[in-house]
Amino acid sequence: MSVLNWIPKTLTKVVLQFRTSKCLPQASYPIGRSIWGYVAVAFNQVDAERLAKVGPNRLCAEWIVKNGGGVRFVDNPTKLWKDYNSLPAETTKFAIKVVDATNASIMKIGLAHFKGCNSIDTVIFHNCKHLENDGLEGLRHIRSSLERLQVSGCYDISDSGLGVIGELKNLKQLLIFDMLYVKNMEQVALELKKQLPDCDIKATKLGVQLKEK
Repeated sequence: MSVLNWIPKTLTKVVLQFRTSKCLPQASYPIGRSIWGYVAVAFNQVDAERLAKVGPNRLCAEWIVKNGGGVRFVDNPTKLWKDYNSLPAETTKFAIKVVDATNASIMKIGLAHFKGCNSIDTVIFHNCKHLENDGLEGLRHIRSSLERLQVSGCYDISDSGLGVIGELKNLKQLLIFDMLYVKNMEQVALELKKQLPDCDIKATKLGVQLKEK
């Protein structure tokens, strides 16, 4: 199924939900905002019908790729899949190992796609300009498997938005850098280290890279 064929149906559904639902805050999605706001939501909302058809891993991969990121699979961890139309056939079963959301247009509601993806051990949120301050809360869906996390260049996230990371008890490596609205990076790192004593935490203004597993 081409991503271009997917847009109209889902976009229409989301526009209708915007008109009738109170679940999305007015301040975040003002009426005068351009059509891009609706498209962004459409590309992040979980499609229950498609989930039932293809399962959580396939749907999660489609979500990340449609929004400009990439994924790696457990059975082929060296290949980064970034082209929607090149993803394996719907009949092919796979499990996501790595989510690389570099420069992706992901939003908080999109992280609901992580639910049921029990093999994701690495997540990279780099330059995710649409990820809200509480956008990391969806990582709770994969806290039993998540071992490596990078949060960088996500300028809507402040000190408080990083607090949920302390609940990810299986983390072994955490990188946080280039966070414009994090006022006290040292304090954030100190608090997270108390909650995650076995995690290698690097919180800095400078760029660093995740270690190879």
